[in-house]
Amino acid sequence: MSNPIQNIDPRAVTELWPMFMSNWVSTIPALPSGDIQLYGAGLYVALSDRFSFGLNQGGGATANFNGGETGPFLDHLHQLHDKHDFAGFHSGWLNLGGFVQYTLIANAERQFLLTAGLRVEAPSGSPSILQGHGPPYLAPYFTLGKEFGEFHFLATTGYEFPAGSVGSTSNYFYTNVHFDRRCFGWLYPLLEFNATYHTTTVPVDLPTRIGFIDMGTFTSSGTLVAMAVGANAVLVPNKLEFGGAYTTSLGATHGFDFNGLLVKMVFRF
Repeated sequence: MSNPIQNIDPRAVTELWPMFMSNWVSTIPALPSGDIQLYGAGLYVALSDRFSFGLNQGGGATANFNGGETGPFLDHLHQLHDKHDFAGFHSGWLNLGGFVQYTLIANAERQFLLTAGLRVEAPSGSPSILQGHGPPYLAPYFTLGKEFGEFHFLATTGYEFPAGSVGSTSNYFYTNVHFDRRCFGWLYPLLEFNATYHTTTVPVDLPTRIGFIDMGTFTSSGTLVAMAVGANAVLVPNKLEFGGAYTTSLGATHGFDFNGLLVKMVFRF
């Protein structure tokens, strides 16, 4: 729920999910504090009961950064700027991204799924909201699901790396886990943890670095851990769902702090 870029359904399903996300971020060397709104939608397409592909990254964004916070920093070209230069209102398109995956294990008796896939992100977004820089990115991943009576566990782990060396780049491992419990047959309260660990040095003062603004969790150099709480409601079984989650950072390098609210609807076919 809280990180739709990295957390992909291990099942092969066909669905459309519009979503809205609002984030509030603390000041860092490259940016003032501010708020960011993301508007997007994803599409999953099942070609068989095991093979699927989809688009899960893209859409539009608006951002409003505090104009009263100043401070010099060097960009990735070692040119001196002041973060006041990035203050004010910004809007534009997000980078596009998608995936292809195959279910390796589908054990209905044990209610267990294991799926392997590959995500791709294209630098097609608007520079005005810190998108469209650097090379394309690739991320092989595994995602699994397991049911324990009324409880459900989902987990995704992967490694994201650049398919080139243009601009500022980063390599990182990520792991996300999800817990929920079915209540009344239709309501699923949930708890999630999202963690990112960079394997290369990515200074937090790079204004154009990958990952600042996307449909997933913000990333910082080093390690970032976030927690999300929320709920999902099945309004029409196998057809329509609606849910939301509130995310907050538990720990991040350089004290980078953020909070976010995501609302998502799923139309399944």
